[in-house]
Parts: sequence; structure tokens; C-alpha cells
Amino acid sequence: MDETALGLEARPASAAPASGRRDGRVHGTPAPEYGEYAPEGWVNPVLVEQERRDRQRREADDRARAATQGPTDRGTARTTRPTDRRTPGGTGAGPSRGAAAGQERPTLSSRFGASQFDFVVTVALLAFGLLSVVQSLAVSDVASAVRRAFEQQGLELSDPTALSTAAAVGAIGNVVVFALVAWWSLRRLAARRWTFWVPLLGGAVASLVSLVAFAVVMFQDPGFVQVLMQQSGA
Repeated sequence: MDETALGLEARPASAAPASGRRDGRVHGTPAPEYGEYAPEGWVNPVLVEQERRDRQRREADDRARAATQGPTDRGTARTTRPTDRRTPGGTGAGPSRGAAAGQERPTLSSRFGASQFDFVVTVALLAFGLLSVVQSLAVSDVASAVRRAFEQQGLELSDPTALSTAAAVGAIGNVVVFALVAWWSLRRLAARRWTFWVPLLGGAVASLVSLVAFAVVMFQDPGFVQVLMQQSGA
């Protein structure tokens, strides 16, 4: 019998089975993941964005690492580049010669003085100065030599014995100056400093001391002053 004829409302039959849920999913079946039923070729935009961010982060880290390690690597390359040079024959003789020269350089320098030349010249000048000091100690011989030199020039002293006093003063001055020069020279040689000029300066000072001593004696002698004035026409 028709339901409308009996006054009942007509309703469509439910598509869900008697044992299923009202949404059509069977009980116990998990819900589908996001995009599980997407068409072929579909890409999850969330994963794409996450990969893009990870890639940018890795690129930024690489750039920062390269910026911090770049100067060190270039400095290392500049330092190691000369050692990697090879001769055209490929034997590597170039670095070997450089290393040998670097090892021989300390042996060429002198242990005393600024150089071997400075050391040799200083020692020679000190030896010459010592010989001069020893000769000046012969006071009588020095006084006789000076008196003969004056006589050859026509100059005579009233008291020739005064020349011995001047020679003695000069000898004492030479000894004192030589001792100071030798002490100063040895200190400078040990410090590897230029020293050859120290004996030269000492010789000049010693000569000046002897010259002053003889000049004082001669200009205090009346006979020498009188002869000197006569020769000068005064």
C-alpha cells in the first residue's frame, strides 16, 4: 500500500549501511591524511615551504662559514705557496736552496760585532793602539825624538829635560784612554754593535792628550818662546 495514501510522509532511504556510521565510513577505519585522495601531481604546499626555508637556512650557514674561513685559507695559501714552487725540471731544487740559504745565514754572521768586517777591523785597531801605548811608555826615547825634531826645525829649549815630563804625561794619558777604549769596544762587540769607530776615536783622544802635554811644556820654556817669536818676525 502506498504510504501517501495512509497519510505518512515519504522519506528517502539512508545510503549508510546498518552497521556503518552516518558519514559512510566503516567503524575502525582511520581518517585519511591531508591530500591522501588528491589527484596525481598534487604537491603539499606546506612541505614545499618547509623545504624552501631549510634550503635558505643551509645556504646562509654556508655563506657565513665561507666568510669566516676565507681569510684564513687565503693566508695559509700565501704562506704555503712559496714552498710548493718547483724548478722547471720538477726536482724541487728551488725550495731546497732557499732552505739551505736560510740555514747558512746565521753561520755567516759574526758572534761579536755587527759583522765579521767590524770585528776584524776593531781587533786590528785595538792591537795597533796597544802597540802605540807600549811605545809611549819609553818616555826617554819619546822625549829624545821630540827634541831632535825641534832641533831640525831650529827650535831649542832652555830646559830639554822638560820634554821627559810631557812624554810621561802623554804615556799616562795613552794608558788610561786605551783602557777605556778596550772596555767600551769589548762591550759593543759582545752586543753585536758597530765598534770599529771606537778605537779610532780613542786614538784621536790619546793623540790630543799628548799634543796638549808637549804644547804646555814648550810654551812655558822661555828659550822656545823667544826663538818662536824671532822666526815669526815679532
